[in-house]
Amino acid sequence: MTNPFDFSDYDTSRDRGSTDSASSWPAANQFGSASADPFAYQPSAFAPTAAAEPFAAAQSQRPGGAIAQGKPPVIWLALAAVAAAAGLILAITAGSFTAVAFLAWGLAGGFAFVFLSRFTVLDTAQRAKPVYARSKAAQRGYWVVVALAGAGIVASAWHIAEWAGRL
Repeated sequence: MTNPFDFSDYDTSRDRGSTDSASSWPAANQFGSASADPFAYQPSAFAPTAAAEPFAAAQSQRPGGAIAQGKPPVIWLALAAVAAAAGLILAITAGSFTAVAFLAWGLAGGFAFVFLSRFTVLDTAQRAKPVYARSKAAQRGYWVVVALAGAGIVASAWHIAEWAGRL
């Protein structure tokens, strides 16, 4: 079994106290410890050296183009609103017909929420851009569509339950 605290594979010549004169590390004395002044071989913090500023030579230019601005994808919100409103209207007006009730349930439930989910995914991608133009109308419209879709689902489900109860 190996020793879990054995790190001898990872030590370097720097760790062993090299006597190489080109090394910036102080040489160890006869007892294995370095000289008494630990800061004797340190470069000055205020001395201008090329190594002190590694990114000074590679300055990047700022892009000259416009910054990408994100905004809500309202087309998907509008599609969801149309599907939810159509489902609600169909459920209220012609929901007594079973086929229309199922169609209304599919429009208000399935299609409206698929469009809302697509809106949410695309809106999240737009919010990840450097600048996002928030729209209060889109934010309120989202919750209006959710309410319309919920009402359409409930109204059509009511008619479907009445039909199923008479079987």
